Amino acid sequence: MKQTKLYSLIVTLFLLASCYKDKGNYTYNEFNKVEIEFEEGNFLTPRVSDTLRINPWLIYGGDTVRASTVAETFSFTWYCNGEQISTAPVLDYAVRDLTGLRPYVKLMVVNKTDESTFLNGFYVDAVPAYLTGWVMLTKKDNRSIISFIDPVTFEVTADFYTTISGNELGPNAVEVREHWMASSGLSNPGNILIVRNDAAGNLELDGINLGPLYNTSNFFLGNTPPSDFRPRGEFYMWDYSMMLDDNGNIYTRKHVNSAFSQSGVYPNKPMFIPGGVKFDKGWASTYLSGQTILYDKTKGQLFLGSDRGLVLPVNYMPGPPIPPGATLINAMDKEMVYVGPLQQGRFTSSYYLVFFDGNQHYVQKIMIIDQFYTIQAMFFSENAFGAGTANAESVFCQLPRIDNYLFYSGGSENKTLYLYEQGPGRSSAYFSFDSPIRTVTASQNEIMGVKTHDQLMVGLENGDVYILGILSDQMADPSLRLIKKIELGEGVPVSSMYKMGFGYTQM
Repeated sequence: MKQTKLYSLIVTLFLLASCYKDKGNYTYNEFNKVEIEFEEGNFLTPRVSDTLRINPWLIYGGDTVRASTVAETFSFTWYCNGEQISTAPVLDYAVRDLTGLRPYVKLMVVNKTDESTFLNGFYVDAVPAYLTGWVMLTKKDNRSIISFIDPVTFEVTADFYTTISGNELGPNAVEVREHWMASSGLSNPGNILIVRNDAAGNLELDGINLGPLYNTSNFFLGNTPPSDFRPRGEFYMWDYSMMLDDNGNIYTRKHVNSAFSQSGVYPNKPMFIPGGVKFDKGWASTYLSGQTILYDKTKGQLFLGSDRGLVLPVNYMPGPPIPPGATLINAMDKEMVYVGPLQQGRFTSSYYLVFFDGNQHYVQKIMIIDQFYTIQAMFFSENAFGAGTANAESVFCQLPRIDNYLFYSGGSENKTLYLYEQGPGRSSAYFSFDSPIRTVTASQNEIMGVKTHDQLMVGLENGDVYILGILSDQMADPSLRLIKKIELGEGVPVSSMYKMGFGYTQM
């Protein structure tokens, strides 16, 4: 009996000691536990040209402190995909130096007192340096030059085509434009199309590194373009591409793979269009619309290149009569000088058409409805505008996502940018320059989750480029409008665009 009691006493003492020891360990571990948090989150999307500057938070002992303040207590080791890159508390590292297609950056924190170790990390999905930004085509000393302007730093990559490819564009490049494709193309970067009005043909450049990809004249049957072929435009839709040549002919191809713009071939002979129609100019509509606007100046008629491979005349829908004196799209008595598409739909989309009679400009709003074998337009309005301001040298920029705003150049020697408000029908001077305006282009960005336009790029004859703000506060206060003046110095602007990056930004 005494032996049993002694045994019970020993077991009880052992259990009490274990509980005390366990309680001590629990308190010790909780007190020394460190949580690592990154203010930027666990999925970072910096630009390739950026530098990561990460000063993480450490949470321990009931306090939250910056890593930079506790270097005497902890040691820090940063890794990228398992490779050590820094031992500083604050990571200061160029994004372009990270390794791997999708770098995983990990921080190891070690308590110097007890060598307890703690880990956390984040993924880096770097935005390519040339994914978004301004692209300017200029002409200097009989050379066509294409330059890229960073949308944040405004750093210029001048004459990049010649630098990258070692080749010249030639003297006859007339337009730059971004194009995407449907399906998987929504998440692929938009490429740059350079239209060259000469036998050398158009070029497509890679949307990531700006390097040359294709000469689109090679996509004619047998890699042989028609005789006397000089492109004037090339237009990409979801299922079809169209080529306009200097003789006013249209060539159409169907994409074999709708997620790959350069699939399928153009025939060697142009599309037959009844009535001897020859097109003077074409305008690419918005990516979503699957429409191309074509214009026969001789006949004064508007046509639609459809995403079904058809080219058909546009006629007004039956309904209320067109007001007397309005410019008829199937019998124009004025020259059509500009088409401003609005971001709306695929088979139904609206446009602002700008006409000029030699003295006065007019803007007409229509909605075009693609009905497969017939193309009809709904007439909305037509107004004269720009009296005393717009002129024969005026260039225009309708904001695709903001119906009300049309910018145009004019005034004395074409040196003033004007804002025309479609609703009230009024013009006002927006900004004046010391050289004639040659190009006007709008950016497209996301502001507080809403896709909109926040800047304009204006290219001047003297080679300077201006970035202007067009948000509501900048419109209200002229002193806020100038964001940046860039002395590009690459010649006279010919064409410009804002590279938007991915096709889904157009949805």
